Amino acid sequence: MKQILLNKPNKHDRYVLELYKKVQHRYDYLILDYEIGKSKRTLGQVDLAGIKEDKTDLYEVKCSYRIHKAQKQLKRAKKIMKINGSLFFYCGSSGKIEQLMD
Repeated sequence: MKQILLNKPNKHDRYVLELYKKVQHRYDYLILDYEIGKSKRTLGQVDLAGIKEDKTDLYEVKCSYRIHKAQKQLKRAKKIMKINGSLFFYCGSSGKIEQLMD
């Protein structure tokens, strides 16, 4: 996993950090900007992965309400990762977290 530190985060990065603060109490571990795939070929990326015991929840952050794009990305990520957990969409402009159906 590669971690990038930014001097001045953009709007999307601020929303990801906002979500991190909202959900950090729910999980044992949180991973930001989780890249899916092999070292030479990235198959996708998840904004936030929350791990609690044997369950991994995936979160996709969008600045505006683009739930269909987020749902498509998360379903693909879950299929590739073969995880047991839920999928969530976070809309930064409204500050709402929505659980998506698999």
